[in-house]
Parts: sequence; C-alpha cells; structure tokens
Amino acid sequence: MSLQATPGSDQGAILLIDFQRDFVEPTGRMPAAQNQIPAALAAASRALARAKINGDLVVTIGNEYNRRDYLRNLLRRHAAIAGSDGARWSERLEVDGAHYFSKWASSAFVNPELDAWLRAHGVTTLTLCGLMARACITATAEEALAKGYDVQILEDAVACYSDASRKRALAHLKTQGARVISATT
Repeated sequence: MSLQATPGSDQGAILLIDFQRDFVEPTGRMPAAQNQIPAALAAASRALARAKINGDLVVTIGNEYNRRDYLRNLLRRHAAIAGSDGARWSERLEVDGAHYFSKWASSAFVNPELDAWLRAHGVTTLTLCGLMARACITATAEEALAKGYDVQILEDAVACYSDASRKRALAHLKTQGARVISATT
C-alpha cells in the first residue's frame, strides 16, 4: 500500500474519520459492529504511522452535532453532540499532531475549511479510513471524487453497523471511482 500521493501529484493526505467514542466504544450511542473495531483501529494505526513516514498530511475529522438539532439528534441517538464525551476522539487511536476539522453532516466536505486547507497544501490524493462505511466514508469519498481528488479507501481500516453494510459500501465506492485497497499491502 502506498499512502503517498500518486505520481505527478504534490501531496497526499490521510483522513481519519469519526473515530469518536460514540461510534467506536461498545457503550457509545451509535457504535459500529464491535467485531470490526479492533481490526479497523489496528489498520488505521498502521496507515497513520506509514503516512507520517511518507510525509503525507494527517487529518482527523469528527462529528460535532448541534445540541439544538432535536429531531436529527433523536435519529442519531444523541451521538457526537458538540462538547459531549461521546464526541471525543477515541483514546484507542493516537493522532498527535493531526489537523482537525469538525463536521455536522455525513460528508467531511460540509466544512468548507477542509477543502480550502487541502487545496492550500497541494493535496490531490486522499486516503480515507474510519466510520461508518455506508454513511460518512461514502459521502466524503463521493464528494472528494466530485471535487477532483484521487480517492483511496483503506478497506481494513473502515467499519460500519454490520458486515453486510460495510461490504456493500466498499463495493459501491469501487463503482464510483475510489480505489479500495488494504492498509496491510
């Protein structure tokens, strides 16, 4: 696996998406399938270490939902409310020195500062990992592709609510033009 930008490009970045307590921990408000979490965390940790060695930028993305968005919060089981314990980054994935961008919808690009920052740093290739494969990973990948980024998904570093939904999301992303690769190759 190469986390470096593709030939001819200037910079790559790894986006670690929603490794937050409410999604990672079994006691969280909307946890991913717990059989997927240890492997996803281990693969993300390896990819993060490799990205740092390769000189890729490291970006963390986290949900920070508005406490007053009552209906959506009810549907989300009040997960990742801005300032809540569940919105905090999981201690199971060390991300010291990473750049952080908040989001309040599935796609990380809902925050316009992310795209501006990536472009200001010459990023053309994005490597995505995190949660949830069928929601935030898919939405972020599709918007990144629409914005002209080269996108690769680390299949062993993503998790979802079930094995079937994870598998369907990864298959869908392949059809959209994302490269689905392993963090271990």
